[in-house]
Amino acid sequence: MLSLITFNRWWSTGKVDSIYLKPFKRNLFLLLKKFLDTRQILLIYGLRRVGKTTILYQLIDYLLERGIDKKEIFYFSFDEKITSLESLFRNYIEIVLGEDILKRKKIYVFLDEIQKLENWTDQLKIFYDLYPNVKFIVSGSASLVISQGAKESLAGRIYEFVLHPLNFSEYLEFLGEKTKTIKIFDLGELKNAYLKKENLLPLLFSYIKSGGFIEIAREKDELKLKEYSKSILEKVILGDIVFSFGIKYPQVLYAILELTASNPGFLLDYSNLAKIIDKDPRMIADYLFYLKYALITKVLYNFSGSRFASERKLKKCYFTSTNFIYHFAPEKFNDPEFFGKIIENLIVAFEESSFFWRRRQNEVDLILEKEFPLEVKWKKKILKRDLRGILNFTKRFKPKKAIVLTQDELSIKKIEGTEFYFIPVWIYLLKTTE
Repeated sequence: MLSLITFNRWWSTGKVDSIYLKPFKRNLFLLLKKFLDTRQILLIYGLRRVGKTTILYQLIDYLLERGIDKKEIFYFSFDEKITSLESLFRNYIEIVLGEDILKRKKIYVFLDEIQKLENWTDQLKIFYDLYPNVKFIVSGSASLVISQGAKESLAGRIYEFVLHPLNFSEYLEFLGEKTKTIKIFDLGELKNAYLKKENLLPLLFSYIKSGGFIEIAREKDELKLKEYSKSILEKVILGDIVFSFGIKYPQVLYAILELTASNPGFLLDYSNLAKIIDKDPRMIADYLFYLKYALITKVLYNFSGSRFASERKLKKCYFTSTNFIYHFAPEKFNDPEFFGKIIENLIVAFEESSFFWRRRQNEVDLILEKEFPLEVKWKKKILKRDLRGILNFTKRFKPKKAIVLTQDELSIKKIEGTEFYFIPVWIYLLKTTE
């Protein structure tokens, strides 16, 4: 099979071709290295073009540097059509190993675009159980197919990792800007970070336009920045989602995305959306589900005492990358008032939290772990009335700490027993995430 030789040139050269290797290594690469010697399958999924294939090649390069036998590292992309893992392994054994896989101490198998293999979870499960000496590292783009199928069929056999677009710290590192992560509740570290404002604040604005996509991290051309996400959306919507679910109205997905771009964080009301788009509310709910699990949008739930109760309440919709906002509404980036919504979307995409809080007219943008509230206020001067929502939250739930993200203010204030940390957005994005 010619494609096996083409994919795995290190079988003859002993190294990964330089065209596939990138010197910059994502935080996820450093984490995945720690799991290479575990038994479980490693599943990496995320948006298209965030660098999943690059990480696979970097891991292969790392294994070769470790002295792993070059023939015991096997890569295949299911962009090439093949019907079964059985035929793939049979060719690998015949062409490369020349003996049964079980006679080898360890084999590392990298499978890219795994969702394109029919019944991939069932096939992978069989080979995982059949060959305990094989370490599988698999990746794919369509999380709506991958994560659900994996959880159902491969429970206990798989570790899942999501590769997001670059966070701000990674973006700065990629540009060669020396910085380090900080502890956000350490005033000394916050003050030291503030000294870098002149260098880092301008980079925040370029980062927001690129949305963390590494291929356009240095891009200055406005049209290219705007058009980049177009190709991603077309492949995800007209490719992944249409292929996976056979939907008839992809234009409805685009309509939802345009509404999200015009008002990031809008409250999801299926009946109202159905009237605007002129489709059935059940279809709107389904299509929103597809966008969420394709990792284009992120949905927040109204904070409550239980997950079930939260999911029945109103939800809010954001993008997973601010570059999508730039694609649909580039003019909004010049609107000072609207820019605060873009910053809010940026923070929601950055944080792992899936909850906001809303009671009557009071609202808090995010609820973090330990029930710490976080509010985004992109203003030069923050007044007490701007804090009404977060103050009502702290009175009710009495958290030890609360966070207000600002345009420039850096301070700590004690308000009715809660420590309020006022932190510039660009500093907050440097925080330690582990």
